[in-house]
Amino acid sequence: MSQKSEDIVRFVANLLPLYTNTEVDGRTCALSLIDGTVVAPIVDPDLDPIDDDGWVMVYWHGNPKRATEVSGAFFASQAVLRYIELREAGLPAGTYRAERDGLAEHFKHKTGANLYYAEGDIESRMSTTVRTLGGKLFGTVASTIIRHLTGL
Repeated sequence: MSQKSEDIVRFVANLLPLYTNTEVDGRTCALSLIDGTVVAPIVDPDLDPIDDDGWVMVYWHGNPKRATEVSGAFFASQAVLRYIELREAGLPAGTYRAERDGLAEHFKHKTGANLYYAEGDIESRMSTTVRTLGGKLFGTVASTIIRHLTGL
């Protein structure tokens, strides 16, 4: 069995309340509490630890006929981002970034692998656009009300 794969699965399984631990065929797996997807470590007795990239098997909605082997670090990156979004909803971007970076360090310590995130600022272009348009709209409405009240 891949030690890195097993470590990654254990890490994901501890991202409560999105995932939890479950046992499948005598192996500790991560179970999604949202859709029932099961993430299992890859079993390969011939795997050299030097070549261990930490791949995992994802059973979509727990269905053994719908399985995909994926990079554990890629899967964990998405799971961690969803976990942070759940916990940090409505908080400033700096708080989100600090949590993301802290969990990335913890993941590296526990698994020896790295999480992967898109480059750039956390604040999306959409929220920047909405904030800009909101300011313009508020200014226009305020100016119209003042003109109406003052008769100008």
